[in-house]
Amino acid sequence: MNQVQEATETLIAAIKESKEYNRYQRAKQELRGYPLLKQQADEFRKKNYDMQNSRMDIFEEADKLQREYAEVINHPVVREYLTAENAFCRIVQQINWQLIENLDFEADFEGKQTEGFTDGGDYERQ
Repeated sequence: MNQVQEATETLIAAIKESKEYNRYQRAKQELRGYPLLKQQADEFRKKNYDMQNSRMDIFEEADKLQREYAEVINHPVVREYLTAENAFCRIVQQINWQLIENLDFEADFEGKQTEGFTDGGDYERQ
């Protein structure tokens, strides 16, 4: 096994031992005990994800989504699940950003010149 794979397995084990991951797993398991509530929470999560990945006015749409699903997201089981999921996602995001920031990888390509390529889009080396 190579060094990167070993480090990955060590990282996965550390994540599985974290309080955030364990909280998320408990909340997910509890929500599964409420099938209709889980379905509604999943609908909210999908709409929220789609909204965040669209080009719409996110603030107006977020308010509308919050109002539409107020009863669902304010249910204690769903609220705990969403809070736990958010905390766990922040850990994964932090790991991803640390990898990108500490490795020589060009991740910024939207509307900006990528290193080694011209502005004209003809992909000739500079």
